[in-house]
Amino acid sequence: METIVLTDDELKPLEKRFGPGVRQMGPWTSDGTFGYSNVPIVAVEKAAEALENPHLMEALSRLEHTPERTKPFIELLETFGPALIEKIVAAYRECSVELLVFHRGASG
Repeated sequence: METIVLTDDELKPLEKRFGPGVRQMGPWTSDGTFGYSNVPIVAVEKAAEALENPHLMEALSRLEHTPERTKPFIELLETFGPALIEKIVAAYRECSVELLVFHRGASG
């Protein structure tokens, strides 16, 4: 699964501006010293589709074709704000539930 990596240092200013929801856009990984969040591209795509904003869809298309996605993604969050973050969180939760159901079905 393709993801956008946001370090704790990158999340802190976003969290200060938009609230704790930014930490719920993807799974958190930490080795005890370094922590980061992996935001699934599919969740960002679903969020953009749900918002039905042509400017967001255009920006997302550029993001998907950029090798270094973190900075452009942060700019997207700053431009489209809480509405985008909420939709990413909802899409990530939906994807997580779908994966859980799929894995349970496959192992049963």
